[in-house]
Amino acid sequence: MKHKKLFISLTAVAAAFVFFGIFLLIWYVGDHYNDFRRFKQEFAIEGLDDGAVPQGLATHYADYVDGVDANGRPITKRQQYFLQSAYMTDDSPSRIYVTASVTGYVGYVTMVNLDGTPHVGHVGGIATNGARLWVGYDDNVLVVKASEEYKNENILREIIDKASKNNDLEDSEKLTIQVTTSFKANCNAAFLYYYDDSRYTGTTYDRLYVGEFYRKGNYETEEGHHVKTPSEYKNYAFMYEYNVDGNNSQNPYGLTRLVSNSEDDKTITEENNVPKIQKIFSLPEKIQGIAFSGRTGYSTNDGLLVLSQSYGLSNSHLLCFDWGKINQSSNRTQYTKLFDYSFTYKDVYIKVGDKQSPYSDNSLYVYYVDKRSKDMLVKDYSVPSMSEGMCVVTPYGSNNVASTRVYVLFESGCKKYNLFTRESIKHVYSFIPSAR
Repeated sequence: MKHKKLFISLTAVAAAFVFFGIFLLIWYVGDHYNDFRRFKQEFAIEGLDDGAVPQGLATHYADYVDGVDANGRPITKRQQYFLQSAYMTDDSPSRIYVTASVTGYVGYVTMVNLDGTPHVGHVGGIATNGARLWVGYDDNVLVVKASEEYKNENILREIIDKASKNNDLEDSEKLTIQVTTSFKANCNAAFLYYYDDSRYTGTTYDRLYVGEFYRKGNYETEEGHHVKTPSEYKNYAFMYEYNVDGNNSQNPYGLTRLVSNSEDDKTITEENNVPKIQKIFSLPEKIQGIAFSGRTGYSTNDGLLVLSQSYGLSNSHLLCFDWGKINQSSNRTQYTKLFDYSFTYKDVYIKVGDKQSPYSDNSLYVYYVDKRSKDMLVKDYSVPSMSEGMCVVTPYGSNNVASTRVYVLFESGCKKYNLFTRESIKHVYSFIPSAR
């Protein structure tokens, strides 16, 4: 009898090991990511061995020196510079890594708060137009412009220069960039995106987008951000659109504010003259980043909104939506009609007589990004887990919207997660969205 019980126990243990082994086999090699096979490997994600956890990805062009001519004068050429935001697992200061499309890895800079202390928080998305750098942190958007030393340059040039010099400096000597101001994001600022090409948005000015991440249970959002789409799909997150103020270098935020000059509106102070939200977009759950792109097989005016959707070890999804259909007047509802109250800015007040009152906007519209709409959702790419921020590059001189490449950042290759992920992605990948 004892031998029989021992045999049964050993058989059960062996079966458990076999089951676990089959599970691991399926988990690590069972998914072939057919969509991902067509993606192009671009450049290495920096800082993974140092404990960096990649979050946001941005790009902007700048000149670099490529030798000298016969007269000894520098020859300058243009290339894309990619900025990657990351928080550190050892709670050391947040970093911005710089990689160039032609000359390769440049280096990194660390961030310093407005009060001069190291910024050690969980940074999120990142965006830049060269003149300003915007970084998401909690419910704030941190803003950085060039320091006095680089007043004749811009913040992008300062970051590139300091990142390059830091390669030869000890940790205690490394050069930093300092936050110059910030504003409330009216959400958890998980991702940011700067968009500068009117061919794809139908506008004549640049935009900044700031959006939040929602996951039921541990990443909740405000009740006023929970919206049912026309197809009855429940969205739980907001993304805000801002106009970039490219003509006013004195504007601390680099974005169009509530009033053009607070002196013209005595109800609002200069301190409360924050960036003005132009539109609200209602998004589905678990969005880590966005990008705008064209798509092959369509006209040059037909752009896409691409959403990076991921959480945990499950496959990521790159959801491609028809941007034109999203922005149709038939696909929007006034915020006040959705909730019977006005949209109110966080910590912004106006003077009403002798009292202060929260600043609200009755005119804002909410546009639906409807995951259930077959006309709006053009493509769903299933890719490895933990996709994060994205950016887009259009070849110089190109007038073909479909030639834009979407670059995707992953955090699965960092030390914090790489023991558990099916695919430990250590490079940025790119793709050109296609039609169905």
